[in-house]
Amino acid sequence: MSPNQNGNVLHVKVPSVPEPPNATWSNCLVIGSEVVMSGVTANPVVNDQGETLSTHDQGTRIMERIRAMLQAAGGDLHNIYKLVIYLTNAEDKIIVSQLRKQYFTGIFPCSTLVEVSAFAFPGLSIEIDAFARLDIDLRQAHTS
Repeated sequence: MSPNQNGNVLHVKVPSVPEPPNATWSNCLVIGSEVVMSGVTANPVVNDQGETLSTHDQGTRIMERIRAMLQAAGGDLHNIYKLVIYLTNAEDKIIVSQLRKQYFTGIFPCSTLVEVSAFAFPGLSIEIDAFARLDIDLRQAHTS
């Protein structure tokens, strides 16, 4: 799928990141070259045994959901230029650093880290906003 050059908006639907039937938001839109995603969580945050996922496991699930939406939009993680990461425990910033190293190499996306008191669903400990453009590739970025 190529970027929309005519200003149309493309609503990207991804089976592995379903929108609830009565959702009042879209998970992913492509507007020109910009990929706009709602904040991504790991909800539901339990594994097959009913145990709450760790912050690292939630972060991994989130990054895979972001990757799936970007791939469906015609891109991938290298198109991300900024992340805003929300944590319920700022001490989990070490986990965030591990996740960044797991999913990015070379020049990393810009990033903001914010501690919040809670999320909309119990058990969530991390949410990520990812900003991406299909016309950039951080793997090709240069350092001045």
